[in-house]
Amino acid sequence: MRDLSATLLAAQKKPDRLPYIELEVRDFEQGIKRLTWTRLYQGSEPDNHHGIAFDGEGSMHRIRAEIPPSTWQASTAYSLGALVSPTTYNGHKYECTTAGTSGTTEPTWPTVNGNTVTDGTVVWTCRGINLYRQKVTTPGEASDYSQWVVAADDCYGPCAIAASGAKVYIFYRTTANVLWKHYSHDYGATWSNAQLAAIADVQSLSATWWAPGDIVVCFALYLSAGLHRINGITLDTTTQTATEHEYTLSDLGGSYTYGIGSTYFSNKIAIILAGRWSGDPYNFYVLCRTEFSDTYNFLAPDYFLTAPDGEDTTYEYPDCHIPQDPQSYETLRITAAEKFTGTTAYTRPFSSHMVKSSAFSEMAYTEPRPFLDLTSDYGLRITTSLDYWWLERPDGVWRAPRAAGESLVLTTHQVRGAIVSLTHHASSGTLAVDLDNSRGTYANPGQGSLAQLKKFSELILKLGYKTTAGNETSEAGTYWVNGWEYSSQPALSRFTLLCIDGSRLIDNWSARHQMRWNATAVGPKSVWQILKAILSRVGILLTNTPAKPQSSPLNNFYPDFTIPAGSGGTTAIRRLLSFVPDILVFRSQEAFTKNPLSDETSCYSYDVTATGTWQSHPILTGLYGELVHPSHALALGRDASFNRIVATALDWPLLDLGIDILKQDYDPNLANATRTQERADAILRKHALEALGGQITIPTNVGQELLDVVTLTDARCGITSKKHRIRDIVTAYDWRKQTYQQKLTLAAL
Repeated sequence: MRDLSATLLAAQKKPDRLPYIELEVRDFEQGIKRLTWTRLYQGSEPDNHHGIAFDGEGSMHRIRAEIPPSTWQASTAYSLGALVSPTTYNGHKYECTTAGTSGTTEPTWPTVNGNTVTDGTVVWTCRGINLYRQKVTTPGEASDYSQWVVAADDCYGPCAIAASGAKVYIFYRTTANVLWKHYSHDYGATWSNAQLAAIADVQSLSATWWAPGDIVVCFALYLSAGLHRINGITLDTTTQTATEHEYTLSDLGGSYTYGIGSTYFSNKIAIILAGRWSGDPYNFYVLCRTEFSDTYNFLAPDYFLTAPDGEDTTYEYPDCHIPQDPQSYETLRITAAEKFTGTTAYTRPFSSHMVKSSAFSEMAYTEPRPFLDLTSDYGLRITTSLDYWWLERPDGVWRAPRAAGESLVLTTHQVRGAIVSLTHHASSGTLAVDLDNSRGTYANPGQGSLAQLKKFSELILKLGYKTTAGNETSEAGTYWVNGWEYSSQPALSRFTLLCIDGSRLIDNWSARHQMRWNATAVGPKSVWQILKAILSRVGILLTNTPAKPQSSPLNNFYPDFTIPAGSGGTTAIRRLLSFVPDILVFRSQEAFTKNPLSDETSCYSYDVTATGTWQSHPILTGLYGELVHPSHALALGRDASFNRIVATALDWPLLDLGIDILKQDYDPNLANATRTQERADAILRKHALEALGGQITIPTNVGQELLDVVTLTDARCGITSKKHRIRDIVTAYDWRKQTYQQKLTLAAL
């Protein structure tokens, strides 16, 4: 049960109770502000490696690598100034400095800028691929994002940028196949150049400032000696001392990785990278997370997004960012490009974010989803300034305000648009709220004073009473606006919000690709960890704070568990919960599990005397029952040698009455006697909980929660101090009928 103040606790037990209900509406998704992107620039620059950073004065710095020109063609007339690339790309382009017709065979191309080669009657001069940079002071809607200057003429492609204070650092792979730094210590007014590291064949780069301080880290992904590696190159910008920290990505296979992004976060650097994960018996394309610690060590990578090899889908060029000063409604955000190469090929950006209150290492990230209607071969880079989130690629700049704006607060006591009725079903995860619309208050959701009220806006339900301390409430859940209705009749107009909680969010979710855990012994995941991964997809954090009783199999059973593509979240959750006695409960933007133990203490009391008076909290009506339930549970498994394992759980009081009702379950994941016996016990326990029940009607207890244990005394039925568990809560408020009550569905202890 939620903690209540002494005054609120006293108010809900009084005969002359005065209801007070409040709804807080915010344009959030599971506690995180939804971003509304506005495109400030639409240019024609070709897409290639690129980046963005803001210096200490708020100026925007962007970089982009030039794309190689079209490939050389034999017996073709070329005019002065024409550009070509070799048929086998070597990091250079070639300018026609004597017009003519190319020869019948491709020439041997020089690789030193300025050198020439004769090709038929054409003379080609070797040029480098340009790296461009840009500085935009006080970027806004009227700024010019089209002006670029050449930062270097020997860029092979991969590049990255980071800034802090007056320092701006650009890193790139050169045509000489080493890493170079191009940097400024005066906000981009003057620049210097030097080699950073002699690392060859770099495929992707990312850069992050270790804030606060003088260290900038350049992360390089490359293939060396047949193994993919990541190198965190720490550069002291005061002494210009660079130190390499290499880590072998032993689980990544294939010839290529597909990009990297990084951001400073809580005294470490969070990293997202894309590649092909080599597994047995399956290979798949992934987004992985790792961390670079304050001791300059890498956390072992683990994947959180997969597409099986053979489905023609890869994830490429990810980026991630969290502001240095995040608000409570901000979190780490991830972007990447999803590339499909099948018949209906596409490459589009998607976004995801870290679930509120989670740690980066937990891999609690929301389901990536498309968020801009465009093609993005090299992804989008994401960052923040003081007031905005920013996205960019060479031909585009977008921004979204960081500020959350004022919440929309609706109450039972406001003059216009008041709450007139409400029905809240805790177990089914639904909430319906009728609002007075007699003055057209709710004619335009999403606009003006109702700007926060949109489809899937977040709504916090607060149940309360008028107390001696004023209007007091307790948060009874977080919901999301699933739709609305207008209704009218003579002298009556209503606007009804139809809302759902986290259980319905997971009901709306389905797997985009097959998801599988524990196919091999590598990286085992327990039932709890798989539950957490699934709930994270809809932004719900599975937590055990404050601690609740948990069963052993919840954290120690590692099933070979698959969610087929297109399969729904509710189906997956039910299958997982069938393995354990624990019950899942949604609360606000979180969920918790609880093993309903028979010795749990009561947290609250309800009572009524034979004459209808009460001492604690009154029972208005009561219905109590007990049903026959299965008395015999059988669980079957197989050990490592495929020997049969059988475990039973028996209800002897029922069996002594000659009642033998059997329930059984076969699961090849049950590989030892302990796990098998736990399954049999869980089956019998769940049926026993549902057999003893009933329902009481009470004046609303604003702190009551699902699975709470309460003590009932109903002298009218001869029930004294009997403990029950709360299986469902239905709250109903109606201003016209002057009712504010709850129906509590009961279960056995």
